[in-house]
Amino acid sequence: MIQRIVVYTLVSLLFLLAFTQVGAALTYSGGGEWNYSEEITISENSGQNLVNYQVLLILNSSNFDFSLAESEGEDIRFTSGDTQLKHWVEEWDAEDETARVWVRVPYIAANGNARIEMYYGNPDASDVSSGPSTFELFDDFSNFNINFGKWDQYYTGGGEVDVTGGTLQLIVPKFHPEDVAQVKSDDDFPVNSMLVVKRKKVTTGSDTRGPIIEQGFVDPNNQNRNQVIVRTELENETYVSWVLENEKSDARYFPKDTASLNVAEDTWYTTGVAWYMVDELGRVAFFENGERVGSMDLASTEEENYVPVEEMKAYLFASTYSDVSKNMGYAAFDYAYVRKFVSDEPTVSISGTTASEEEAKLSENTSSETTPAPVKINVTPPDGKINAVRIFDAAGYNDSMVADMRESGLNMVMLRVTPDNIWGLERFVKNAHDNDMLVYAMILSDPTGVTEDNSASVQETVSAITDYNNKSLARYDGISIALNPCAEDSEAACEDNLMLVEGIRESTDNSLPLAVDVPFSYDRSSIGEVADYVELFVILTYDAEGDSLDSTADIVDSVAAKMGEVRAAGGDALISVAVDDGFMTDDNVQELLEGLQDYYAQDSAFMGTEIVVYSEYLDYIEATTGSTEESGPIPGIPGFGIVLAVAAVITMVFMMRKE
Repeated sequence: MIQRIVVYTLVSLLFLLAFTQVGAALTYSGGGEWNYSEEITISENSGQNLVNYQVLLILNSSNFDFSLAESEGEDIRFTSGDTQLKHWVEEWDAEDETARVWVRVPYIAANGNARIEMYYGNPDASDVSSGPSTFELFDDFSNFNINFGKWDQYYTGGGEVDVTGGTLQLIVPKFHPEDVAQVKSDDDFPVNSMLVVKRKKVTTGSDTRGPIIEQGFVDPNNQNRNQVIVRTELENETYVSWVLENEKSDARYFPKDTASLNVAEDTWYTTGVAWYMVDELGRVAFFENGERVGSMDLASTEEENYVPVEEMKAYLFASTYSDVSKNMGYAAFDYAYVRKFVSDEPTVSISGTTASEEEAKLSENTSSETTPAPVKINVTPPDGKINAVRIFDAAGYNDSMVADMRESGLNMVMLRVTPDNIWGLERFVKNAHDNDMLVYAMILSDPTGVTEDNSASVQETVSAITDYNNKSLARYDGISIALNPCAEDSEAACEDNLMLVEGIRESTDNSLPLAVDVPFSYDRSSIGEVADYVELFVILTYDAEGDSLDSTADIVDSVAAKMGEVRAAGGDALISVAVDDGFMTDDNVQELLEGLQDYYAQDSAFMGTEIVVYSEYLDYIEATTGSTEESGPIPGIPGFGIVLAVAAVITMVFMMRKE
């Protein structure tokens, strides 16, 4: 085994050396290398410091060689310094040599420049384009039902809200004066935001005007109080109007017929409603297919302050006309996102620099000698961030409890699995999937990490999971294991960790993402050694000896080195926090979660938090210590007893708190 580790280390050094020739190491490499890179300069024009701003890159034959990239842009990557940036490919047409790519840029100084690097030319790379990670809100409506973690729906008079074929449909199918269907975002957004949708109108009645469509932002509590809405009417949407209301200044403005979209029936196109502030007064703008419609630009004045600047919700709406004509139909939406917006948006310049012939040769030679790392799997959930809970025993749950967990904002469960209990959990997993929650099979054979056969026990459970996934109606979405504590005096433990994760990837044929617990006592810089095989690091802030950190400052200080290793490896991490049974009455828990979210708000490696009830964790340890073959329900653990209380705290922090 030692000989194998030495060979692996030498190969890793060659791999890293090759990457220094073309820039920072990139995640999800798939064993290949990026042969080309270009520097992109982004110039700030509004006089404001922009933080996590979404910048559009328009690629064409004049600034990009599409023949050097993959056919759908799946190998494209962006970095700022040593940090890989989140991006979303809106369009990529290699044949026509055009593409639109959004990149979330961490910081652009007022009237200054930011420089990022674009990498491409890796046929082994997997696609990591992610709308939820790039935008403030994103939904491509790929589920079979509306995502209630993102939207609230309302309909009356026969109206319907439906998600089908990857589209949201606001349907007004009846001959009725108040046939209405609408959705509003769960989250509130600040001024300097823009709602963009790809949409079309379909008329099903004899009145060719079809339904009315509205898009924009409305007050979180009473949508008639504050409004920034664009309304489109008539056949081919030739009549476009604003609906602007500001309750604070008691001002209203409804300028009508200010533009004509002139879009044919059943034709996809994009529209954007931008709402922003200049000199403390609100302004609005409207975009069609990415182009600003100048006749729609409006600005409040001190005398006529009709554009609100308080936080509002994103809003989509369809209705029939009040004259009771047969103008039934529906508005369909392929995707919707909210991004940040300033009126004088950043401008982009692409250098056109590519890797040299010598560097390409070095990359090619190194690749031939390197054992490819497995293709990593994108673990970013549709919600963008992970809100996870650890469950040691699912006994006693019911369907409504799982639904309540999802309603609260939880989107991932780490569920303890053994070879003996795995089939007894199928209904739980299926119910979680029906509620748009991910379920990772959590393998915790030996919580103390001291038994010599821990790896064998883990591999046995992995084999059971693989067999289960091949036969079950409800597959596990990933596997979660614990690394052995890797202290200075435990070289063998560090080596075993590498062998273990390699073995899991091989036995699952790289089909399942892998999450690994980083123990509280894991104080050695060895995360990078396993990073190529791991999608998600779960950094624990508690242990079995009674140590549990309970303040933001203590946790940040404790995990700083580990988070640094994760960043350097281009990885993603959850921070796992232990709470007491009585935490519902403890304001410190909410403050703790808010504090972590604030501290890591601009950290691309931070994927969210996980909560574990500390008493359940200790009960699990007590029940299994000295008996690693224990399986099934564990005596003394209340299972779902207080999971919903955990969900309530996550609701407060992640669903109701201002971003």
